[in-house]
Order: sequence, then C-alpha cells, then structure tokens
Amino acid sequence: MNLAGAKQKNKNNEESVGQIHVFSYKILNEHVKFLHPKLRTLEKSIKQAMMPIPFEVYVASMVFFSMIAAACGAVMGFVASQFINIQPASIGLILPLLTGLMLFGMTFGVLQAIPAIRVKNRASKLVEEIPHFIGYMSTLATSGLTLEGIFKAIAKEETDEDIVKDARFIVRNIDILGMDLISAIKDLIHRTPTGPYSELLEGAIVTVQSGGDLKEYFNATAKVQLEEKKMLMQKTTESLGSVAEIYTILLIVFPLLAVIMLSIMGIMSPDLAGFDLLTLMNILTFAVIPLSGVLMLVMMDTMVPKR
Repeated sequence: MNLAGAKQKNKNNEESVGQIHVFSYKILNEHVKFLHPKLRTLEKSIKQAMMPIPFEVYVASMVFFSMIAAACGAVMGFVASQFINIQPASIGLILPLLTGLMLFGMTFGVLQAIPAIRVKNRASKLVEEIPHFIGYMSTLATSGLTLEGIFKAIAKEETDEDIVKDARFIVRNIDILGMDLISAIKDLIHRTPTGPYSELLEGAIVTVQSGGDLKEYFNATAKVQLEEKKMLMQKTTESLGSVAEIYTILLIVFPLLAVIMLSIMGIMSPDLAGFDLLTLMNILTFAVIPLSGVLMLVMMDTMVPKR
C-alpha cells in the first residue's frame, strides 16, 4: 500500500508544473503577453498533447530559458573571442552578441516544437491503442455498463496507456469538476489530436444523445479498427520485406564485393586516393558495417508497431 502511494506521489510530482516555470511566469508574464496572439497554434498543441502546464506559463518559460541560453551563448562567444584570433576584428567584437542571439533562437525554436512533437507521439499511441481498447469497451457495454461506467472501468486500469489516462481525465471532470458526461467528453475531444480516437469519442456522444445501442456502436467500430489494423500489419510486413532486401545488399553483398575489389586493386597499387588499402578494409570492417547494422536496426524498430 505504501509502495503504491509512493508511486502515485512520484507520478503527480512528475506531472506538476515546476517551480522554475512558476518563477518565470511571475517575472515575465506581463512582458511576454504580446506573444500570446502569435502563438495560438502552440496553445492548441499544448492542449492536444495533454501537457500539465498552462499556455501562458509555457510561453513565459520559453522566453526565460531562451534568455538563459542567450546569456550562456554570450559568455561562450566572449571567451572564444579572447582566446581565438578572429579576423576581421569587428566580427570578434560582435561574436558574443551573435552567439547569444543564435542560442536564444535555437532554444526558443526547440521549446516551441516540443508540444507539436508530443502531439504526434500521442496521436500515434492512440492509433495503436484503439484496436485493443475498443474490444474492451464493447465487452463492458455488452455487460450493461453505461458510457460513464465504461470510462470509470477503464480509468481503474493500472497502466500508462494514453486511453487510460484520458478515461481518468473524464472521470476527474465528472467527479471533481462537476461536469456532466457529454461536457467531459467534449472537453477531452478538444484536447485530442484529430483522428480515429476523436471520431470514436464523437460517435459515442452521438450514440448516447440519440439513445442508440452502445454495444452495437462499439462492435461496429471494433470491426473497422481491426480491419485497419490488419491492413497496417500487411503494409508493415511488405515494408519489412524491402528492408530485408536492403539488409542483404548493404551488409552482405556490398562488404564482400568491396573486399574483393580492394584486394584486386592492392595488386596494382598499394593505396587509393591517398589512403592505404589495408586501412580502408579496417574502416569498412570495424566502422562502416557496424554503423550500417545499427542504422538498419533503428529503421526496423521505427517500422514495427510496438504492440
């Protein structure tokens, strides 16, 4: 029991807004309000990524961290100008300013891109989880549970899937914020990337409001999702077949041909383009082939569904 409580406490700490975000909001919010209308897409991304930080706080944090990066860049530029003889001298004088502005822009751009990246990751996770949870929803609906009961049952699952987190979000809206079921689900739809999952939630709302049969709705949706999952698996299998051919050519045929060619060329000349042929063989054996193998593994890992 204590262990479970400790895990829940750590989880809450990880999802809470940090003190540095609060500090940056207090000192910069009044000065960065002019950025709010220009970053409305960022506000939407923060909501859809389910990031536990308000938009205004995140904007202030972006500027704060960018200013810190700019100060570090200016110091690095100043140190570099003192130890490196930069010509012309005018560039050396403005180097701290240039490095500071460069790091400011890079940091601001990276922080602005993080919510959009998290939205894409969340969308891909939801697409992977839907075929597995839709059957569970159909079973719960068949047992006579209402839509609210279905979400409460899913919320009790001790997993970290995004659909379980969304179910907990709906239950929180109902039990703590006092929302009705439809308003709670609509609030979640506004925080969900456009795709099959948002369509599933919208269809569930329409079914409930029209007095339809949830069991039939989830059964029909499950069939569609399973067919799409089957088509995705077929495409993945075909893609893996192409990767296997690339693997054969890149890591089996090419090294053999390269060694044979270098061996034959070694009879006529001891080097190639200024490099010793034995050195080239060592580079091929201990660098090119292992690196290519790692790249192939990474490529296959990104192509294969995680569940």
